[in-house]
Amino acid sequence: MNEEGQLYTIEGIAAAALILTTVYLVLNSTMVFTSGETHIYDMQLEQLGNDVLAVMDQPTTWEKSDPSDLYPKSQLEIFIENNNQTGFEDTFLNYSTTITGTGNNNINFSANISYYDEDLEQVESVFFTNSWDYYRENAVKVTRWVNIDNTLNTSVSGLDQRSQTVLLEVLLWRG
Repeated sequence: MNEEGQLYTIEGIAAAALILTTVYLVLNSTMVFTSGETHIYDMQLEQLGNDVLAVMDQPTTWEKSDPSDLYPKSQLEIFIENNNQTGFEDTFLNYSTTITGTGNNNINFSANISYYDEDLEQVESVFFTNSWDYYRENAVKVTRWVNIDNTLNTSVSGLDQRSQTVLLEVLLWRG
């Protein structure tokens, strides 16, 4: 061995140590940091929407509105069965924009109803109501299963005249 071989060996060891140190530092520093407020507003809006739908899905009284009903009906059931879009819109906005102090909550929504169409043997979705037209705002979707008795009338266009469970999907955004 001569001095030239020793130099190459020392250089190789130093290069390997440098590469391993670089890889270690890169792997430990590749965390993606986002500000804490980025998704908090979306989570709060989603929780608010779920809470509003849960409140609207509770019967307001223990008495049955119709003696033939098996159980008291909630506001959601009544709004969908009677195709009362204005009542749903007013109640939803009233519950979701209740704030303390001064200020404006500016919550908007668009609601669709999904149901199973027995004639077509597939799931269909129809527009129910909205407070404002949606246009590319940052939005969240909240859903609620609603049992409706549609044996006497056709509530929302397309729904079969039978008792069924429909999915109410509400798209919420601030704007």
